[in-house]
Amino acid sequence: MSFDLLNIGKNATLSHQRSLQITGNNIANVNTPGYVRERPVYTEASFGPGLNRMEVERMVDQFTQRQVRIDTSRESFTTAYLDQARRIDTVLGNDTGAVITAIEDFFDLMQDTNNDPGSLTYRELLLTEGESVTARMRDFGSFLDNQYDQFNERLELEVDRANSLVQSISEINREISSVGSDNKLKQGSMNSLINERDEKLRELSQYVEVNVKDFANGRQNVTLAGGQSLIMEDGTFNLIALQGNPNPNRLELTTQTQSGGQTINIPVNIATLGGKIGGLVAYRDEVLEPTQFKLGQMAMGFADAINEQARLGMDLDNQLGVDIFDLSNTQIQALPFTSINGSPNQIVNVRLEAGNAAELTAHRYEIRMLTDNEFQVVALDTNGRMIGAAADYPVMDVNDADADGWLGGLGIGMEFNFSAASTFNAGDRFEVNFTQNAAENIRMGVTRPEDIALAAPVRVAEGSENSGGGVMAFNGMASVDNFFDGNALADDAPVQLEYLAFENGLHKVAIRSNDNGQVVGYFEGTNMRDVLANAVAWDGGGWDQSEAWDSGTVAVDFANDPTLYDFTPDYDVSLTGNPAARDTFNIEYNTNGFADNTNSVAMSELQREKTLRRNPMVEGEKNMMTFNEGYGRLVSDVGNKVAQARTADEAAKSLLEQSTGFYESVSGVSLDEEASNLLKYEQSYNAAARIITVSQTIFDTLLNATR
Repeated sequence: MSFDLLNIGKNATLSHQRSLQITGNNIANVNTPGYVRERPVYTEASFGPGLNRMEVERMVDQFTQRQVRIDTSRESFTTAYLDQARRIDTVLGNDTGAVITAIEDFFDLMQDTNNDPGSLTYRELLLTEGESVTARMRDFGSFLDNQYDQFNERLELEVDRANSLVQSISEINREISSVGSDNKLKQGSMNSLINERDEKLRELSQYVEVNVKDFANGRQNVTLAGGQSLIMEDGTFNLIALQGNPNPNRLELTTQTQSGGQTINIPVNIATLGGKIGGLVAYRDEVLEPTQFKLGQMAMGFADAINEQARLGMDLDNQLGVDIFDLSNTQIQALPFTSINGSPNQIVNVRLEAGNAAELTAHRYEIRMLTDNEFQVVALDTNGRMIGAAADYPVMDVNDADADGWLGGLGIGMEFNFSAASTFNAGDRFEVNFTQNAAENIRMGVTRPEDIALAAPVRVAEGSENSGGGVMAFNGMASVDNFFDGNALADDAPVQLEYLAFENGLHKVAIRSNDNGQVVGYFEGTNMRDVLANAVAWDGGGWDQSEAWDSGTVAVDFANDPTLYDFTPDYDVSLTGNPAARDTFNIEYNTNGFADNTNSVAMSELQREKTLRRNPMVEGEKNMMTFNEGYGRLVSDVGNKVAQARTADEAAKSLLEQSTGFYESVSGVSLDEEASNLLKYEQSYNAAARIITVSQTIFDTLLNATR
């Protein structure tokens, strides 16, 4: 009997002593990150009285633990995204230094200049405002570039931290296997290692979202949410790598593994990445880069529109206008993908198709070689996928380039130059980021106020001997490419309209050139608005409708109806009123027309023109925006992303707090509960020790009785 009591007391004492140690360990680790509280589990002896054994149980709910990791990843994603995006939102919210404010100031001063276009003072102020516009563009573009550099640095840092955790978890996996095979070590070390591994996994979920699978040997397999393996059962692990293809500055993520002595990179699905790293990449793709492209599009659209109109004017030196803004530094090289099939030094230069910036969009493009000389240029979305279908894009031929090697006319505002020294093959691809950094590379093209072309290069006047009431009006310029020879009209320029007669209900007009007044065409129409709608041959005595030239659609409209002549007209005039037979109406170079504000007014009107394109697959006015609308779209897009991120962040924090609370209610240490357990196990220990004392007394009594 005394032996049974002694055995019961011994087992109970040791078990309660272990329980006190467990409770003390819980209390000691109340503030240890990742610590999972333990509790003793007693098992009654299968045969006979007393305890069989006492085991230590980790108090963890695996489903709640997994949810904590998911919510941790989600909260880290939204926090990283929001922290980065609101920096740009804050800058865009400052109207004082905004690009659009400088553009509006430029147009406001242009309106003032319209009142005195010959004033050097206004012209000097206009140059200052132009410099202010380019400076604002450069400043904001440089800010975005700086944000991009910071993003890359932080992304590399976060990837390094994630890789360090991956390596640590792999090492703990191997240690757990070792402990599991050594019974002497198992009791004291297993739970500690598992706690450490769980905490590392929680930390890893801050960087990327992971899935975890348990194996019988105690190890765990860890994969990214997209399925790419990070840690395998055999203890090997893959690292997250960064590489830029074709743009070395645009880092993409892969999982990097070794196979057959070679390094293999497996692309990571960005959409499911999660965590800080996923949030950073999403910020780059959804906020940073779109802002860069939209800023570049607006900058190019503004500068090119002003330049195009300036070239249609005349300056204070009686010279045809020149570009106000210098866009020569906006030319870029397309970036070849590393998987090219052609020569190693393939070069494709890209520049603005002058006068066609309105065709640009705020997108990344890709050149795709279909054969060794045929190619397509397709627009890409933020995920690098083609917008629309391949059939929506024209197929162009490298051999159709002009004498300088440039090829345009694709309807996207860009020209391409395929180096003659390069070899191109079907399957070659090149990335085109034309507008991404354009805003930083625009400079002033003129420095003298006299060089600003505010006047029109031509003027109109009625003949001095006219007897009728006809009036000629100048309606604008289309180009200066055909009828101008320096600061004068060329010989073939149409310079005079002569009203011939009104016969059979038709007005008849002759057009004479600058070459000794040669007649270059005859026109007729039922009213003066459409008198030039029908050009006909005239034999000097009568009109022969059977020999009619190609008919146009606009009245006296050289600019918009090139079918009237075998040359392309430059200027647009109209004839109205009631001219008399043989009345003449003259067009001449606007020499010394310094008080003329015709071109200045045309430049001012660009502020309200829709010159920015929204969607690369849609054409027409509904797909166009003004400068204000374009900038407003830029600001609102960022603001909406930040607002959505802020809402998502609040929800993610709430969910994480909730799941963490659930987890802590099971796995966390409660000092009140442990204090109660401490008292309970102390009393149990004392009682068990008393059993040993009683058994000793009984044993002593028995010994004494037998003496």
